[in-house]
Amino acid sequence: MISAILVDDEPINNDNLKALLAQHCPQVEVLASATSAAEAKELLLANKPDVVFLDIQMPEKNGFDLLRSIGEPGFEVVFVTAFDAYGIMAIKFSALDYLLKPINAAELKTAVGKVEASVKDRKKNARLENLMQLLDRQQLDENEKIGLPTQRETFLTPIKAIVRCESSNNYTSFYLTDGTSLLISRPIYEYEELLTPYGFIRCHQSHLVNKKHVKSILNEDSGYLVMEPDHAKIPISRQKKPLIKAIFKA
Repeated sequence: MISAILVDDEPINNDNLKALLAQHCPQVEVLASATSAAEAKELLLANKPDVVFLDIQMPEKNGFDLLRSIGEPGFEVVFVTAFDAYGIMAIKFSALDYLLKPINAAELKTAVGKVEASVKDRKKNARLENLMQLLDRQQLDENEKIGLPTQRETFLTPIKAIVRCESSNNYTSFYLTDGTSLLISRPIYEYEELLTPYGFIRCHQSHLVNKKHVKSILNEDSGYLVMEPDHAKIPISRQKKPLIKAIFKA
């Protein structure tokens, strides 16, 4: 879902746009509506929407004034105006799109499509940035041990001794620096969350690897990580390839 706030000094215009969105763009959730720049500013800061549909011409402060007062908005902007001449100004404000009143359903769907693509990219980039910060920060104590429960006993294993993890349905195999492996009856995603702060990377749906044990990157197919000391070739999914290149600056 895409969260949105509507801003227009005419309440009926907000109501009409909300109805159009409900009919033609059900993926948009309207969080609130505002009829002035002051009211809109409060709503935008409190709700942090993905997009604001913003009327340009309003009394006291117009749509441009509102954006100037916010600074760096963390949302997309689709300007809504009855005057085509405002289009150039909208573009200068780096609006994602602008719509002329009365709003055409096809143009609205096009604008929402742009919002969807932009929001998806922004969230993807934010996740990548967070992960990069996590991997680049001072690492936690790798001598710390985690419990790896097999059917017979729980092995207290130093995190630095884990080379990689491989998923098999709801089981995870842990491969260690001494050449041994442990089969754990828990899914790999549970360990991804636990081990990422220690420099582990989910390079493939079925593989989680310790960054410190990556020896090289093979450029075969979509790519492989060669691990040490076991020289295992771990596939890199196409979706993860940009992440791997960013992490290793390859």
